[in-house]
Amino acid sequence: MTSSSPPPRRSARWRRRLLAPLIYTAALLLMLEEWLWDVTQAVLAHIPSWPLLVRLQRWVEQLSPYAALAIFLAPTVLLLPVKVLALFSITHGHPTLGLVIVLVAKVLGTALVARIYALTRRSLLSLDWFRRYHDKLLDWKDRVTAQLHASAGWRQVQRLLQSMRSLLARFRTRFAAQAPSPWTRMMRLFRRLAARMRKQAPPK
Repeated sequence: MTSSSPPPRRSARWRRRLLAPLIYTAALLLMLEEWLWDVTQAVLAHIPSWPLLVRLQRWVEQLSPYAALAIFLAPTVLLLPVKVLALFSITHGHPTLGLVIVLVAKVLGTALVARIYALTRRSLLSLDWFRRYHDKLLDWKDRVTAQLHASAGWRQVQRLLQSMRSLLARFRTRFAAQAPSPWTRMMRLFRRLAARMRKQAPPK
């Protein structure tokens, strides 16, 4: 009797096609998370070095590994009621408010987690199990991102973005060449004011 199951190669090819959208979505979310992480870190770096904030950061850096883990997980736990509130707003006919709450919670949560991770990274990586899962997560993220970058759709998007950048650069160059300088605009304004004053002056 012959088996009706598809050949292994065809089955693997269909499996890759079905999983591709999920992989690409996960890669895009990871890239967005990484971008948001970097942006919030850059913003937090410009916060003034208040003495109380400096002492608090030094205290967090000196925590034991499991105390650092508790501090690291605290923003996720504390923001959970906020996300529930956003879901409650969406289900009760306020989708805009719910979306705003989700976005604000996401930005604040990412900023806090990014800063806390920077302060507690040394203590967290001293835990063998945390370092093991941490390395696996980074390795998985790199593989998924590389798969996204190798896809034909990603290359098409990159070509489209490059074309848009070139078009925008040409538009800016043309606008800058055609737009008068501030001194020229000022002189035109003075000439208009002088002409208006001459028209309104009474005849001699």
